[in-house]
Amino acid sequence: MSVTWDPVSFWARVSPDRMALRSGDEVWTYGRLEEAVSEAAASFFEQGLVSGEHVSVELGAEEGLHVATTLHALHRVGLLPVPLGPALTEPERVALRQRAQVDLALTATPAATAPAQARRAAEPPLFERRLDAPAAILFTSGTQGAPRAVVLTHGNFLWSALASARNLGVRADDVWLSCLPLHHVGGLSILTRSAAYGTAALLHGRFDAGAVNRAIDQEGVTLVSLVPPMLERLLEARGASPFPDSLRAALVGGGPAPAALLRAAWDRGLRALPTYGMTETASQVTTLSPRDWPDALDTVGRPLPFASVEIRDTDGRALGPGIEGEIFVRGPMVAEAYFDDPDRGESSFDRRWFRTGDFGVWDAAGRLRVLDRREDRAVVGGLNVSPAEVEEALRSHPSVAEVCVVALPAGSWGHEVAAVVVRRPGAEVTLEGLREHAGRTLAPYKLPRRLHVVERLPRSGAGKLLRGEIRSRLAEEMAQENRA
Repeated sequence: MSVTWDPVSFWARVSPDRMALRSGDEVWTYGRLEEAVSEAAASFFEQGLVSGEHVSVELGAEEGLHVATTLHALHRVGLLPVPLGPALTEPERVALRQRAQVDLALTATPAATAPAQARRAAEPPLFERRLDAPAAILFTSGTQGAPRAVVLTHGNFLWSALASARNLGVRADDVWLSCLPLHHVGGLSILTRSAAYGTAALLHGRFDAGAVNRAIDQEGVTLVSLVPPMLERLLEARGASPFPDSLRAALVGGGPAPAALLRAAWDRGLRALPTYGMTETASQVTTLSPRDWPDALDTVGRPLPFASVEIRDTDGRALGPGIEGEIFVRGPMVAEAYFDDPDRGESSFDRRWFRTGDFGVWDAAGRLRVLDRREDRAVVGGLNVSPAEVEEALRSHPSVAEVCVVALPAGSWGHEVAAVVVRRPGAEVTLEGLREHAGRTLAPYKLPRRLHVVERLPRSGAGKLLRGEIRSRLAEEMAQENRA
């Protein structure tokens, strides 16, 4: 049985005055965090909770310190956290609680945090945790339908942290800015890896481009995690001002990051590293190396240490560079199963290999390019169409701010390509204009035959584009047209 130290108790003993968390004007050292975690853990004991019970954590986005305290305390007493998003409606919360078999729902801070001047034990006790013990049930973003409940262990999070450290390095003064939701793997992994390293996490309750820029310039931020729309807004708010050298890197994931956007970051001195991962892999499994940047910005880099990645054909054979196929991942950061869906788990997890459902291709240097989800791909007259390729061509149109391309059923023809566009302020967009623009680089069968202009694209709380929702809306509109 493999075990590791409880990271909060470890760092509280080794470096109690080292900064652990910052939120607004509050700064907590590891000693202060240990006091708060001990008090919250005691409150759970007093409530008569039994080890192994499931506890949903439903605190507000602005309560980052309390979320972190609660998660560490639940781990310490052997309870299983089920983080849920604060924006969910009550019926949605009830449904997810039932799926995760929640025994207790925490909708408010479980206990008052320790006072700033509380007397600290001379040497806090050390606590162990098993690496194979569940650390959380996390729900996926649900970009393609109902979210899936993923069971991640302490080992999954630890190996993910070690892999990231091997790629980015760790410095004692690192401050990782989290403006991603803490109930999603992107935000939660910042908490877990910072605690593993004994470094600090700066918690923003929501993404605000001005606040993030100020934190980068004035609060010693060395690392930040973003989704592509956040990076775009960050650059717009910053203007031509370069980023400070103290910001070592920005991880950009949660969806395709246009190479033009990453180059715009490069122009301002920001090392924006595209990354690929998902809830089932406890965050990133490939990331562009700082040593490769700024080359290969159209890729998400090589597999991180301890992660194995294969691209396979429909017969399960591993493919070499330049040949498209489905992405499979294996490693100690990969979950073993879904909590409530054995059928889906059986089809997704095979002998420790996780079938991602994404299509990709290796470049000649062994870096991964992520193309599309399997269900997003279009077949037009027997020919494959990649929505990502069409989006890239349409995004370069001067009137297009954002674009999503989806495949709609079109009878014997297979699919019809549809584009959903957000216009730039004051601009006009027409289907004919987009087809003419994209037709300079794309074959005619890849061009959109349907255009919808919207004020904004639907996204999950983590900033992921909800393609399934867009596809469902357009399919319903097509059905109504056919019935008319």
